[in-house]
Amino acid sequence: MDNRSWNILCWNIRGINAISKCDAVRNKIEESSCSIVCLQETKREFFDISFIRNFTPRRFDNFDYIPSVGASGGLLVLWSSSVFSGCGVGKKDVSVSLWLLLQ
Repeated sequence: MDNRSWNILCWNIRGINAISKCDAVRNKIEESSCSIVCLQETKREFFDISFIRNFTPRRFDNFDYIPSVGASGGLLVLWSSSVFSGCGVGKKDVSVSLWLLLQ
């Protein structure tokens, strides 16, 4: 049996577009030492790795998301490939399903 432990950070961030919000998210991610980040209410229609680098430590190099519709909604899930290998396997209006395997 594998006895490794890891943390998940789940947060309703009410929008990720402001610089001050990006700084707060980065600080909380660092403080939590998490391996998976789940952000709700991103209020953002598109994510790419260059934007994600604005508010996450470099170890978060994989992600999947559901875009917001207008100024509401949006989900983002991030994980580190040094801890997990995996990919998104399904999306619905309010959920992202992932397949993750511990390294």
